[in-house]
Amino acid sequence: MLTAPQLPLYFPDLRDEAMESALAMVHSRFSTNTFPNWARAHPYRYLSHNGEINTLRGNVNWMRAREKMFASHLFGKDIQKLMPVVDETGSDSGMFDNVLELLTLTGRSLPTR
Repeated sequence: MLTAPQLPLYFPDLRDEAMESALAMVHSRFSTNTFPNWARAHPYRYLSHNGEINTLRGNVNWMRAREKMFASHLFGKDIQKLMPVVDETGSDSGMFDNVLELLTLTGRSLPTR
């Protein structure tokens, strides 16, 4: 866990003029309701957002209900190994990312989510 002023020290490539990127993001979290830890850090794999996901419990429950309908001719009974889709020990962003990753890997494009 770093504070914003520590980033250039930890990531010297950010100071390197030869460094180029089409995309860069830094998230500074000033949480008032949780103590920060790496396990609950935002994953930033399929989404990036700043804020709370207020419908979290309802979304997790809907995902659990939909898991019962999962079927795949490729996975067969092994499809059970994908479950639970949502890792409830993660952050709200992490749980949303779990589902978004599944939808993306099943062939859905991000705009259709």
